[in-house]
Amino acid sequence: MSVDTLITETFEQWLGGEAGPARVRGVENHEPVRPLWEALAQSGFANLLLPESLGGAQASLATLFRVLLSCGSSALPVPLHTTIWVRAALHRQALGIPEGPIALACGHRDGGRILCSAVPFAATAQWVLADLGDEALLLPLARAEVGSPGIHATLRRDLSWSNEPVDTLHLVRDQDWQAVGAAMSAALIAGAASRILQMTLEYANDRSQFGKPIGKFQALQQQISVMAEEVFAARMAAELVWRGTALPSRASAAIAKARTGEAVTRIAGIAHGVFGAIGITEECDLQLFTRRLHEWRSDFGSEAFWQQEIGKALLASGDDVLTYVLGQTSAARQVADMRPASGGIAHE
Repeated sequence: MSVDTLITETFEQWLGGEAGPARVRGVENHEPVRPLWEALAQSGFANLLLPESLGGAQASLATLFRVLLSCGSSALPVPLHTTIWVRAALHRQALGIPEGPIALACGHRDGGRILCSAVPFAATAQWVLADLGDEALLLPLARAEVGSPGIHATLRRDLSWSNEPVDTLHLVRDQDWQAVGAAMSAALIAGAASRILQMTLEYANDRSQFGKPIGKFQALQQQISVMAEEVFAARMAAELVWRGTALPSRASAAIAKARTGEAVTRIAGIAHGVFGAIGITEECDLQLFTRRLHEWRSDFGSEAFWQQEIGKALLASGDDVLTYVLGQTSAARQVADMRPASGGIAHE
């Protein structure tokens, strides 16, 4: 068994024992998140990309992608994914790594104020890496003014700082943080979509109507087949970003986020069509995942936003559509083929 396989299988086992649907509901109902994060911190998964000398695994991006899928398929309610990435960025820039979960946000300055709207996972984070366009700041959430977007059970929060806190860390903006957030959201969507497909298949085989499982009806089989196509298309698009050793490019992140976002409405719609009214009840696990699909769909830009970005890049390249898409996908494959055995991240 390879080290990468050992990491991902261990993480999935940990999620099964510590972060099941009951824990997700508890966090949504304002139960303390600290015990969950402390268990994660002790497991070492937050240091996945750090070198072994710092207690990390120096894992490859392919391993990180599988961890992201597992975060999505369990609806993990803490920002482990962004914490892993930001910790690695802080280490590369020789900055101190704070304790606690780190959320990622896009924001802006308004005079002396720093504003970040609808920050994903802010409800369970202690720090926020805010990309302000020309600078990136690691800000303590404890010093922020926190507002709710007004959506039931969301982990998003509107954040603002009246001035820059004294314990703020300034990072060199050596990567496109919006692209990183979009690529990670795409992977979370792909993971949750796989879980929804599994749940839908199980329900269709268990639920009987007119003397046989509803999964035996041809109309339902056709709809589930469409769902399966969307799930696997979403996974392939999301995986494209993480095949090499380079930081996520804006082009590959755009393709991933646009395709996974496009799949969300079809996957969620078919799943709820199969489940019927029970699918939206609090007792049913399905709604835990479909709500997150829609939330992650809009994080760091919806499919409409990223489709425009793809269009701009295509026009700027001067290529036809097929040549441009093949160029992006073949570049990712070539980088993956050149990946060193030790894993790790390389800058472009």
